[in-house]
Amino acid sequence: MIKKTFLIFIIFLCCCNQKDKKIKKIDFTLINSHNYNLKNGKKVFNKSCIACHLYGTAGSITLYDSLAWSKIIKDKTTEEIYSNVINGYMGKKGPMPQKGGCLDCSNGDLLDAIEYILSINNLSIND
Repeated sequence: MIKKTFLIFIIFLCCCNQKDKKIKKIDFTLINSHNYNLKNGKKVFNKSCIACHLYGTAGSITLYDSLAWSKIIKDKTTEEIYSNVINGYMGKKGPMPQKGGCLDCSNGDLLDAIEYILSINNLSIND
């Protein structure tokens, strides 16, 4: 319980000043040229994304919530999804930290993680 509370505190602390952070310029050509690697995506998910997306910590969408993930794909462009993961944002239910908290992940790693999460729900960022 203490670990979970501490994790939530750190996530909120990292995201509180989102409006003061500079938005990184993103090369969206990577989305179309990237060769997705689901094995790497699973590795990245288990390294960082799992902290919030396994159980819905801080209001995040849980890994197996197919309806919520399909709504994200329907309501947002691929570029918006990618940009939100790279730069972080404050969602309606809670924060998404910059790079999902995986600051040493490459943009390709993050694309792999996004595709892994969606593939679990029989979805794809490329559909």
